[in-house]
Amino acid sequence: MAIPTILATDPLSTIAENLRPLGQGAVHFTRDHSPGIGLVVLDNPTRHNSFSGKMMAEFRDIVLHLEKDPDDLHTYSDLAFAKEYAGSQEAREAVNRLMHDTLSLFSRLPLITMASVSGPALGGGTEFLTAFDFVCMNASTFIRFVQTRRGFTSPWGGARRLISRIGRKNTLLLLAGAPIITAPIGQKIGLVDRVVETTDAEAYDACLSAAVEFMQPFVVGDNKHDRAPLSAVRGMKQLVVRADLDADLDYEMKIFAKAVGSPNL
Repeated sequence: MAIPTILATDPLSTIAENLRPLGQGAVHFTRDHSPGIGLVVLDNPTRHNSFSGKMMAEFRDIVLHLEKDPDDLHTYSDLAFAKEYAGSQEAREAVNRLMHDTLSLFSRLPLITMASVSGPALGGGTEFLTAFDFVCMNASTFIRFVQTRRGFTSPWGGARRLISRIGRKNTLLLLAGAPIITAPIGQKIGLVDRVVETTDAEAYDACLSAAVEFMQPFVVGDNKHDRAPLSAVRGMKQLVVRADLDADLDYEMKIFAKAVGSPNL
């Protein structure tokens, strides 16, 4: 298969289409996982559920669909993909532009979101986590922002979102120091909202069930048989994200490019 040329100057829609045939895995969207709650699943088990180009395009499709029609709702980048298809500086910048925009859109959807983390989250997966409102995590797994250990900075907007979530000092410790963040540590600093004690074999189902339970106050009214006022819940989410800006994209891309071009890599 001929590998398409991926240019940072291309429109985001073109970048997404050029990424679509690249790599493996899939992103699945279930509209009615439970009443009032949809489910997005990253499915790339042979690559530890990391993002391929194909998955980036599919995830963007889902985000754009939900942005257009939120009523339809009743993440360690794949290094093999990166080396094979996005090895040039131009291609990396194009991928970063696409994912920065996609995760920014996702974080601002008028929907309450929660990530269910049953296994390790590394690199691009950690950037993905920062776009969620809440995080549910298996007690025996961990999160690690390994970007600096790979010679990268935070290219998908994760640094900005982390600052608003856990503060400037904790963000600097996590991003620049790259420590292993266990579930209890994550909960202590405000990165993780729910910790689930379970076996590794049952972690996926247990974390998902705990996440659905956590989300119930946003879905069910005071009378358990009633739905929560949907427009009011969405309105509150919109007020919370009102101050978010995309103005830092060019600066983040500049810093990323400088780090990648370091002779120490």
